[in-house]
Amino acid sequence: MFTGTIVDAFSKVFPILLILGLGFFLRRRQFLQPGTVQELKKLVINVTLPALLFLAFSRVDLQPQYALIVGLVFLACLLALMLGERLKTIAGDQARYFPALMTGFEAGMMGYAIYTSVYGQENLYKFGIIDLGQVTFVFFVLVTALERITTGSRPLLQTAKKFLTTPVILAILAGILFKASGLAAAFAAWPISNSLLVTLSLIGGLTTPLVALVIGYDVNIQPGSLRMPLVSIALRLLFWVPAGLLLNWLVVGGLLRLDAGFQAAVMTMFVLPPPFVIPLFMQGAASEERNFVVNSLSLATLVTLFAFTVITVLYAPAALQP
Repeated sequence: MFTGTIVDAFSKVFPILLILGLGFFLRRRQFLQPGTVQELKKLVINVTLPALLFLAFSRVDLQPQYALIVGLVFLACLLALMLGERLKTIAGDQARYFPALMTGFEAGMMGYAIYTSVYGQENLYKFGIIDLGQVTFVFFVLVTALERITTGSRPLLQTAKKFLTTPVILAILAGILFKASGLAAAFAAWPISNSLLVTLSLIGGLTTPLVALVIGYDVNIQPGSLRMPLVSIALRLLFWVPAGLLLNWLVVGGLLRLDAGFQAAVMTMFVLPPPFVIPLFMQGAASEERNFVVNSLSLATLVTLFAFTVITVLYAPAALQP
């Protein structure tokens, strides 16, 4: 029985692994140019993922209790950053960027795709709610900390404006308003307007394969020492895995009594790699620092794929079926 559960879980993740392998193969064969891959990332972030999120949030009745989850995820991210500051001396010459690798998650270019691949679009809003806490932290705390290292922090009003105009946030807010206004039901009731929703669903469905292809292409472990990247990943998981289990036990599954989809969303988020934008804030960084960050992100990506397979066993998608 348990063996069958593992096989079933792996079968759901295996297509993602195959597309990742295709992306890696295309890189080795130089079939796609780096500029093309960057354009695919723009397509995902600005078009396919927002379409997916708009539909997900237009089909759900949000509950006030979800705000507790958002707040706790934000606080957990802040605590992890503070812990990283206390431990950064172990990173030696790479200490400046060690705290950033302890917190924040790559939800946009990885989390939504792998979660949807197993738990389906109908449950995607659950992952989106978890993401609201961490993406708020990334924009207002982590990015500010990274900018302080390089170019200097930007004004709070400018940060808030950038946050609210991010395609992912706009899509979530638009989906919520679409549902609250009654337009979602009205559009679904008329065949012509419903075809617009079907179009968005088709566009959103491109997210998972495109993301898997891009991630496979981007996995690139640089030559050099892997000891500190492995240490950073191990310390990160030693914080986030117990934090996720505790959050599920006490709050998500305990106090709020939310289903396995929410609990899987928490654990999926907490095993994701650090944000892929970190290298963008490394102007003037030494080559050792850049290799440390790139190797950490690449290795963390591979670890996530294994960890997510375990999550699908612990929080079986079948448990969400009525």
